[in-house]
Amino acid sequence: MTLYDHVRVIAPGLPLRRADALAAAARSLDIETSVDAERRELRAKLETCPDSVPSRTDVWRRVAESITELDAKRERVATLRGRLQEAGDEQLEGEYRDAIRELSEAETEHVAAKEALADVRSRARTVRDTRERRLRLEDRLENLRRTARRERRDTVEPMADAAVAAVPGCEVGRYADADPISAALALVRIGRIELPIVLACSRFETRRAAERWLDASVHRVDPSVYNQKGNQTAHADVDGRHGRG
Repeated sequence: MTLYDHVRVIAPGLPLRRADALAAAARSLDIETSVDAERRELRAKLETCPDSVPSRTDVWRRVAESITELDAKRERVATLRGRLQEAGDEQLEGEYRDAIRELSEAETEHVAAKEALADVRSRARTVRDTRERRLRLEDRLENLRRTARRERRDTVEPMADAAVAAVPGCEVGRYADADPISAALALVRIGRIELPIVLACSRFETRRAAERWLDASVHRVDPSVYNQKGNQTAHADVDGRHGRG
């Protein structure tokens, strides 16, 4: 979720997930971490890892069909050779030559089918090995994701603490101790949000005062009106009135 998803409507009863919202604020600022380069490298490696074993059904069928065809061609060649030795007929000789050519083609097809099967077997072994490698990469990537999240939080949390201490009507100095509305306002102030948010709280005297403090576009809704309309209507307001003051 983006920071906007967490704070798009700031009103009494805001169900702010503090850790997730703080991480979203950090992402909005494009804060770099010590593991970003390795994470990009691991993602690139994962994209090259096949995640399934290729099917051998088709190539097995091709091999079986080529064996059947080869046996039939060999039997025909042997039959024509025997008849040709007995009769010495020119017509039989032509049929014999055609049968030899077809047998050669069948042998070529059989060799190609066996090579295809060997290739699929080799690829299957490679995929099984790669699957284990993929699991190791995914585990490492998840560990790095947690490290990056922690580093971003450690970077942005002092900023959130300072912002909380400056929120109008807030009497605490730490993000972790702030009420949800104060915490959300602090995140809007330190984060980067392009879309307007809805304020249904009495922390600022005017919309312009709120926009100056938050450095964001704001739609104000009277808290009593918000309580009557409900969350759904307020969300519709912010979705339908982007860009209006």
